Amino acid sequence: MRPRLLIIILLVLTAGCAKPPAQTKYAWMLYSVPSATVGSFVGQSVALFPAAKIEWDPNQEVYRETIAGLLFAALSADRNGLQFIPVDMVQGRINAAGAWDDFLQMYKDYEITSVLRKDLLAKIGRATGARYAIVPKLLRYQQEVFDRATIVGISFLKTRQSTVDIHVQIWDMETGMVIWQGAGEGTEATEFVSGSPISFLTVAQRACESLALKMPWTVAPPPPAPPRKDLQQAPSWTPRLEE
Repeated sequence: MRPRLLIIILLVLTAGCAKPPAQTKYAWMLYSVPSATVGSFVGQSVALFPAAKIEWDPNQEVYRETIAGLLFAALSADRNGLQFIPVDMVQGRINAAGAWDDFLQMYKDYEITSVLRKDLLAKIGRATGARYAIVPKLLRYQQEVFDRATIVGISFLKTRQSTVDIHVQIWDMETGMVIWQGAGEGTEATEFVSGSPISFLTVAQRACESLALKMPWTVAPPPPAPPRKDLQQAPSWTPRLEE
């Protein structure tokens, strides 16, 4: 009986001591208009708006102010011919142009309808000097602790994991159209006993970095697929007429 119990304990230890992925980040393109190509953004200005909030999650107010800053830092690593206007400069230009009321009304409507009014968006575009606007939204910030090894109901090894999901839309401030949208996720895990708490900034940075690599000005369209040999046109031939 004792050897069998030792074998079970060793198996549990082996499974539990396999560390989870420490860092992961993913991004997805959810929508893009055909005209949103790499070349169409060269020389343009892009304003980063403050992150929109989800009404039913009051805790987001604490974190959303930092998302636009993290996204700006990630985008600045590869400008690719664009000028990115950080959120603090956007706020200053809106104030200087006296467009504060317009911006407030536009965001109130957006948080209810998910639509940026074309007339107000055009005013903000003129105030900021930008053609495009990036509108981020914090979808989820989750912290959880789970057991990695348990013997006879006693957990002796835990993992703390933090996850951030961010949604981003790119709006054309002249036409009032959404030209691109995507989502990014960052996750980081650490051992509960020896690890330290994972900050929101650390995980959100990973989500922003993954999103920056998916933006339409960084992703070239895929090359056309080569023609399939089995679909190539058969050689033409002319039937011979009997005399």
